[in-house]
Amino acid sequence: MTKRRDLRAERVFKQLAGCGKYVSTGKVLIGLTYQRKPPPLTENEEMLQGLLLGIKPPLVSRWFVTYAFMVVLCASLFVSCRS
Repeated sequence: MTKRRDLRAERVFKQLAGCGKYVSTGKVLIGLTYQRKPPPLTENEEMLQGLLLGIKPPLVSRWFVTYAFMVVLCASLFVSCRS
């Protein structure tokens, strides 16, 4: 029973090693179980993931804070240049 299984495993090993996608060391195939890294989450996906995990979203977004800071900065520069 084990001889039959070993022959089949050896045949599959040779077939996979011969395809050129994997590097054969003689005992193992390097890269056989490689999985690509998932792409980074977008802001909306992060918020949805947080909601599913029970994390409350912030009341204001990063873009609103940045925009408000830029408006205050421009207004203060405008006022300081006028006087």
